[in-house]
Order: sequence, then structure tokens, then C-alpha cells
Amino acid sequence: MTLHGKLVDMSIIFGDKVILKNIKADIVAGAIIGIVGGNGEGKSSLLSVLASETIPSSGQIEWFGSTPAISYFKQEDDQFSNNDLVGDEEVYFSKWSVPRERDYTDLSGGEKMKRRLSYVFAEKSQLLLLDEPTNHLDQESLSFLKKQIHSYPGTIILVSHDRYFLDEVATWVWEVENNKLTVYPGNYSAYRKKKEESQLTQQRLYDAQQSKIQQVEKQISELRNWSSKAHAESTKQEFNKEYYRVKSKKMDVQIRSKKKRLELELSKNTIDKPEEEREVSFSIEGSKKKGKRVIEAKNMCKSFGDHLLFKNASFTMQSQERIGILGSNGSGKSTFFRMLLGEETVQGELWKSEAMNIGYLRQTVFDLPEEKTPFDFFGPTDYDTRGQIQTLMMNLGFSKDHWSRPIHTMSMGERVKLKLMEFMLDQKDVLLLDEPTNHLDLPSREQLEKTLSTYPGTILLVTHDRYFLEKLTNKLLVFENKTIRKLEMSYNEWMHKNDESLLEKDLLKLETERQAVLGELSYLQKNHPKYGELDQQFIMLTKQINELKKK
Repeated sequence: MTLHGKLVDMSIIFGDKVILKNIKADIVAGAIIGIVGGNGEGKSSLLSVLASETIPSSGQIEWFGSTPAISYFKQEDDQFSNNDLVGDEEVYFSKWSVPRERDYTDLSGGEKMKRRLSYVFAEKSQLLLLDEPTNHLDQESLSFLKKQIHSYPGTIILVSHDRYFLDEVATWVWEVENNKLTVYPGNYSAYRKKKEESQLTQQRLYDAQQSKIQQVEKQISELRNWSSKAHAESTKQEFNKEYYRVKSKKMDVQIRSKKKRLELELSKNTIDKPEEEREVSFSIEGSKKKGKRVIEAKNMCKSFGDHLLFKNASFTMQSQERIGILGSNGSGKSTFFRMLLGEETVQGELWKSEAMNIGYLRQTVFDLPEEKTPFDFFGPTDYDTRGQIQTLMMNLGFSKDHWSRPIHTMSMGERVKLKLMEFMLDQKDVLLLDEPTNHLDLPSREQLEKTLSTYPGTILLVTHDRYFLEKLTNKLLVFENKTIRKLEMSYNEWMHKNDESLLEKDLLKLETERQAVLGELSYLQKNHPKYGELDQQFIMLTKQINELKKK
């Protein structure tokens, strides 16, 4: 196993807050290392140190040989511009299907991600650092990203909350949790299995030690009772006082001896109780009105100059519907959200209920006042409101010091949760969720899913998290072929329908080929030179058709 470098007793501390403490890890050359952990645990901070943007508070990174060339892809970068790409970088541009002619600021979230990814992959550095590279990407782009990662000639260290993605690319997993870093070989599933086994083993050892402590403490308690009785008897008895004094002294010696042995054993081998998986709690209220239109489009169109997003779109959305929005990067999903908010002009008709109270979770979470603290941002005017907000923050996994920390010091996942707090406090009727699981750790994703499943209002959801989409929605708004269609079906039904359509096409194609071969065979004698070849082709096509029919 060739090492590229190693982390040596490294600590990251911001002010009084310890992020990571005395961590150690080997960086294996050519490895794909996935970093996992909760929001605010230090994943992005660790990447920043690896990129030499931040200096560790103590310890160091030791590189074997010269310091490698490093490329660093950040979670979000609203200052990014790469209009001067040349040479191989231009080739990468076309590979990623990035619209070269459009300005970066006019691109969709997914297109921006692809443009930035094309840039860092084109640099071909020895060490590539990727912070949440899957955010905003559609399935086609995600598949291409996986291929690029697998074929990359250098070492890759990436942060991701996408379980499927980590399963398919990671060869090592680094878990950052409670100021520590733990290294696991293998992909995400291997890491979870190993962690569960370690926790189970530690729980058993902890339980066994606690049982022994209780047993020794019970013995000490019994000896104390006997010693107390012996002391009492030595003062009561007129005769045999010395006997009871000696007896009580022996018991006191036994008590001290047992206590010392227990203390010595615990000092050498104290087994900590396994820490429970962190839970996050959301609670969003909303309007409970039923059966009323909230949004209606008639012949709606949208274009930017000569670039047409969609046209002739007509559909109606009712209160309490849960609609998953599907479409490739750049098809107009985020633009449609901005049209609902009045931030983009509309061609055609787009009617919205005047009573609608919309909550919009944007992809990038750059619309928070970064210099303010949560206290300043939410502006509680009385003791009860302040208590409610602090309780919400605790339920969302924030610590006490977050209350007075500027928002710019918080991770992207923590900022997403602050936006969700706004919705909770304002009781939104309609939620426009544009990639809501981006930046959220796994416990937060699971809890958000539970919360939204009980939310009484209307949900419009854009996400590339297939599991999340299937769990939360039962209707679809599909952006394809330069228009928008509303479908009364779930994501799985839609995918299965597409599969059936493709299956039918494949069967029809094979049947047509088989009939053509059979037609040729009917004109040939068995001794004809071409008969054997056509016969084998007929058998092969029949086999393929039978296999498809089994699916």
C-alpha cells in the first residue's frame, strides 16, 4: 500500500470551538476517500486544511516526496468564473455537456456544478478534493461524474451525503464525529456494517463492565453494612468488644481493597458507553385547506433570448398535493420556481392563489444575512419566542454557541436548517424545495423526510435523491421536450412505465429482425452456405426475445 501522505496529530480549532483534535490518518495513493459525518462536524474544514487554505491549529500533513498539485472543488462558489478555458479544459467542457456560450450566472444549479467540475477535473492534479460534488446533478451527469472519478489518475478525497454515490465510488471512508476521525476500508455500506459491529461490541463490553462495577459496589455496600453493625456491636457489648472491633477493621480493609482494585482496573481499561446516533427533529405546520387550486398554468412559456426553456405548458395544482419535479439540468425547474415567486417574467398565464404563503428553499442558501447571528436574524421580541427558537435550534442539532455565532461561520447544512426554521416559524402553505437534501447529513435527511410526510400543505420538490423523491411525492411535473406535463403517478411508476416502453421497443426491434431472418431462411435449402449462419442468428434472436419477456 503506497502512501501519498498522512495526517499527524492534527487539530483544527476556531476560537474556543474544537472541530477536530489530534487526528491521524493515512492518505493512500490512488485512493478514493469519502468523508462522512454530521453537519458542522468539520468535513469542509478538513478539506480546507488539505487544500492549504487553512492552517491546522496543531499537528501537520506529511507528504511523501514533494507537495502534490491540489485541485479543490468547493460546495458552493458564487464568485466562480472560467471564461478563459483553453486546450484540454475546452475538451472537458464538451465532455460534461456544459453550454459554453452562456454566461455562468445564467446557468442552472446543475449546469454551474458541471462547469466547475469540468474545470477541476481538467487540471489533472495529483490530489483532487471534492466537497459535495453530486449536488444539483441529474442522473446522466451523476453517471458521468462516477466514470470520471473511477478513471482519475490521482488521489481523490470527497465529502458526500449521497449513500448510493459513496457505495459506488469510495475505496475508503473517513468518519468525522465528536472531534475524532476514524478510518474504515471499503465503501459506505462496508463502513456502516463495520461501525455497527464496533458499536455492538463496545456495548457488550460496556454492559459487562457495568455489571461487574454493580457487583463490586454491591459487595462493598454489604461489607459496609456488616462493618457498621460490627462497630455498633463493639460499643454495645459489655464483653467481646475487641472481637467486634477487629471484625469491623477487617471489613474496612476489605472495602478499601475492593475499591482500590476497581479503581485500578477502571484506570487501566475504562470502556466508554457507545454514543447514540444523533437524531434531528423538524416540525413544520401549514394550511390544512383541502381541494382548492393553488397554482394554474395556461399556455405558459419561458425563454432567455433565443434559448427556449419550455412552451405550451398547461396544468393545475391543488392544495396538499405533493409533486415531484423532474427534468435534466437546464430544463427550467429553478426558473419555474422563480416565476412562482414573481422573480421572473411569464409568457402565457400563471395564476397563483392570493392566500398562498410560499416558503422557498433555494439551492445555494446564499440568501441568508451572513454577518448576523441566529439571535439577530430571527429577532425574538419576548422571552417565550426566544425560548421557542432556542428549542427549535436544539431539535435541529445546533449547540448553544450557534445562537450567538455569525451565520457565515456555519456549514452549508446548518444554513439549510436555519432556512427550514423560517418555514416552521412562519407556517408556510406551499413549500418550494429546490434540492432540500443538498448539504444535509443523513440523520437530517431522514428526519426531514418524516416531517414533510406529515406536512399538511402543498409541496413542490426538485431533488436528485431518488429515495427521497419516491418517499415524498405521488405526482410529477415533468420538464422535457421543451414543455411541462403534469402526471398523476409516482416516480417509481414513471420509471417503470419508461422501462416498459423501452422493453416494448426492444422486443419489437428483435421480433422484426427475427422475422426478417426467418423470411430469408424460408427461401434457402439446408445445404446452402448461408443457411447455417442465418439459423444461428435466428436461435440467438429467439433467446434474446425470451430473456426480455421474462423481465
